[in-house]
Amino acid sequence: MSQDRACSGVAVAAAGVALAVGMALAGPGSAAAGPSAPAAAEAIARAGAVDTASAGDLVTAYQTAVAALQKLGIRPFFYPTAAPGCVPGTPFGMAPAVAGAVPGPWPTLTIPGVDPVAVKAGQVVFAFVPLGLGPDGPDTSGMQVAWFNVSTLRGGFVQMGSLAQLISAAIPPDVPVLLRPIVEEAVRNFFAAALPFGGVRAAPVDTGAGTVLAAVFGTVRNGDKTCFFLPTVGLANVS
Repeated sequence: MSQDRACSGVAVAAAGVALAVGMALAGPGSAAAGPSAPAAAEAIARAGAVDTASAGDLVTAYQTAVAALQKLGIRPFFYPTAAPGCVPGTPFGMAPAVAGAVPGPWPTLTIPGVDPVAVKAGQVVFAFVPLGLGPDGPDTSGMQVAWFNVSTLRGGFVQMGSLAQLISAAIPPDVPVLLRPIVEEAVRNFFAAALPFGGVRAAPVDTGAGTVLAAVFGTVRNGDKTCFFLPTVGLANVS
């Protein structure tokens, strides 16, 4: 886990710079910053200080989750996360997870006559992938993203939704009714080839161009358990 600790240190330093710049230049009266930008920057800085060593040696699970994100062109965050007391049969009941981000335009699929782009230029999709969780129930809330654009001093908090919601957003509203099932299946297969569906969350965010720092954290329901995932930090370069 030494590599994870090193990456965590990078995240702390980067988030600290974002917090210092944001607090200095994005005061309450600044028109350049969203009203929640300083709070988001502070949340990211605090997330970077989390000690992930307590999650134990879950390297194999982490690599599996990272590979799933990379298949979709999503860049993993600096270090993994986990929820204790969530999954039976693992050390401390840990459910390992990883988050990542990819700037738009994304995804790039070839479907004749259709442009299934869920994330446009100037946007970022943040994804969260846990392992070992059962299928989603009706409540898919609980996970969120705190983001801060170092280049524009904008930021905020966004609730993450289910993978099904992201798939739906990837299908343009002007697709004819007869073609919609075919397009939906193609988009679903794109995600299903790489990701487990239980507990996967995603959120497209209008960050604008620039260097965007982010922290993903929150809760996911696993059967009758509510699993709290510690924050994990990453960045995306948006053009």
